[in-house]
Amino acid sequence: MKYTYVIIPLLSVSIFAYPQDSATSRSKFDVSGYIKDMGSFSYAGNYVLTNLLHNRVNIKWNPHRSITGSVEVRNRLYWGDLVSNTPGFNGSLKNDNEWLNLSAIWASSNNLVFQSNIERLGIEFRQRKWNMHLGRQRVNWGLTTAWNPNDIFNSYNFLDFDYEEKPYTDAVKVAYNINDSSGIDVAVNPYGDIRKSVAAARYSIDKRGYHLQMIAGVYRNKLTAGFGWAGKLGNIEYKGEGQAFIGEKDSANRFNYSLELSYRSVKGWYFSSSLLHNTSGLSEPVNNAAKINFRVTPVNLMPARWNIVAITSKQFTPEFSSSLRLVYSPRVNLFIIYPSLNYHLFGSLDADVIYQSFFLELQKKFEATSHNMYVRLKWKF
Repeated sequence: MKYTYVIIPLLSVSIFAYPQDSATSRSKFDVSGYIKDMGSFSYAGNYVLTNLLHNRVNIKWNPHRSITGSVEVRNRLYWGDLVSNTPGFNGSLKNDNEWLNLSAIWASSNNLVFQSNIERLGIEFRQRKWNMHLGRQRVNWGLTTAWNPNDIFNSYNFLDFDYEEKPYTDAVKVAYNINDSSGIDVAVNPYGDIRKSVAAARYSIDKRGYHLQMIAGVYRNKLTAGFGWAGKLGNIEYKGEGQAFIGEKDSANRFNYSLELSYRSVKGWYFSSSLLHNTSGLSEPVNNAAKINFRVTPVNLMPARWNIVAITSKQFTPEFSSSLRLVYSPRVNLFIIYPSLNYHLFGSLDADVIYQSFFLELQKKFEATSHNMYVRLKWKF
C-alpha cells in the first residue's frame, strides 16, 4: 500500500518536469487539487480546539479521446482535542462504501492523526452511445440538494461541508444512451461479500420539461426500487426522490422520500426548502444526545423520521457570498442553525467562516447541545 503513495508523488513530479510547450503533455495529463487549513472551535459542555490540514491531488490521464484514467488522493492531518476526545477516531475516517482499503495511517498519537486515502482510481471508456467506468468513483443518481434517497451507492451527509467531492464507491458502471432524451445505467459494487453488495439499474428520460428516473436493484441483501423527477412549476424548480428497501422476512421494510422546491430571484437571491421522510429515523424525543447519529446510510439519511430544511444564499459581490441553512426535525425536536460566509481573497485563495449550532429536546427540555465554528483557508491549483 505504501508503494502506491510513493508512485503518485513521483508521477506528479514527472508531469510537471515535462516540457511545458509540449502539446502531448497538455493533452494527456491534467493535474489539479487544493490545500486547505481549517481551525475549529466547539463547545458541548467542554471546549474543543482542533486543526485540519487537508490536501487533495487529482490526476487525469487521457491517452485517447475515448479513454480517461483518474487518480485522486486525499491527505488529512488532524491534531487537537477532537482526536484525543473521540474513541476510535481513526476508524471514523474510513468510507463504508469501499470494497478495497486503499488508505494508510502515516502517524497516530493521542492527539494527532495523519491519513492518506485514494478516493478515485479508475478508467473510463467512451463510445458514441456507450460509456463504461471501472474502479473507485462516485455513482451520482441523486437529484435533490440536501437528501438523496436515490443515492444508494454513496450517500452523504450534507452537514459535512468540507467534503465537496462527496463519498465514493468501488464499482463497475455501464451507461447506454438510447437516444438524445433517454438512457440506461447499470452499476455494481461487489464489496467482496454478496450480502453486502449493491447492484442496480436506472432508466432515465427527459420528457415535456421534466427529467424522470426509475431505479431497481439490490442493496445489501434487500430488494430496492425507486423513482425521481426534476422539473419546473413556473419559475420554481420542483424535485423529488423516493426509494424503497424490501427486507427479508425477519427485517423491516423501509421507504424514504424527499421533496424540494427552489427559486432564484432576479436579484440573485436563492431560496430552497426540502422535506425528508426517513422511515428508519427516530420519531420521539431522546434522553441522550448520543442517540442522534449523523453517520448516514442510504437506508437512514437522518437521525429523525421527519426533517425539513430551508436554505437561502446570495452572491453579494464577485468576492463575497453567504448562505443560511435551518434544519428542523419535528417530534424529535432537533434544530440546527448553519450559516456560512465565503470571501475570495486573491488569486486562487478563498476564506470561509462556517457555524453550526445544534439544539435538541432532552428530558422534556429544549436546550443547546453543541456550538461549532470553523475558519478555513483554501488554495486551489
